Amino acid sequence: MQPDTTRIRHDIHDLREQTITLDALATRRIRVRHAGTHARMSSAPTPLNLPAADLLDQIHALARRLAGAAGLRYGRRMDAHDMLKGLDRTEPCETLAARADAWDIIRLIDDATWHAQQLTEPDPSHRCIGICPRCGAGAWIPETQPITGDYRCPECGHLAALAGITQAHELRLLTSGTVGTAADLCRLLTACGIAIKRNTITQWRKRRRLTPLGQDEHGHPVYALADILLLRRAVDRSDCHR
Repeated sequence: MQPDTTRIRHDIHDLREQTITLDALATRRIRVRHAGTHARMSSAPTPLNLPAADLLDQIHALARRLAGAAGLRYGRRMDAHDMLKGLDRTEPCETLAARADAWDIIRLIDDATWHAQQLTEPDPSHRCIGICPRCGAGAWIPETQPITGDYRCPECGHLAALAGITQAHELRLLTSGTVGTAADLCRLLTACGIAIKRNTITQWRKRRRLTPLGQDEHGHPVYALADILLLRRAVDRSDCHR
């Protein structure tokens, strides 16, 4: 039995709505105060949430596949939301519903929506620790699970060491150019399996071991994530040699 057009359109519409929140979560403008100047907005959105950015890329790839399956043409510069908007119509949904793999299409859409909801409305029982090294799908584990053993990707079946996934994610964070408040960065690091308390970052600043880049729109200090990760490594090495 084939799914009806309404089901597919409803699922596509839900995913389309999720991309709006995901985009806001993945990028945010930071207000930076420079010495002797007025506060200004940075010229481009600054990535604050790599899992959200990764998921947007995956949804974009899915939207391209769906558009191709529905026989739609699309421009190279169309983002995920725009492509899903083009699919969120009766005619392309009828084409998708009539395909032999229609239920597989629904599964892919529903999986993407579930992962989006995990980021926009976090389930405290799970956390994202990085991405699958083979297919790029988000790697989610129970909150209480230690970073030991292996992880099997539910999307492609690839088996990878949890430690390797978190280390690769830490490297991506280190080279991402990400900036944010202490609270923002602590949440990111927790998702990567790195435990740094917000108060620790504050104490590093007070001891002048860490220099803020500026302030956000609420006047909170903004830091470079790379500075925090490098300082953490230095502190860990110092502790090991005591």
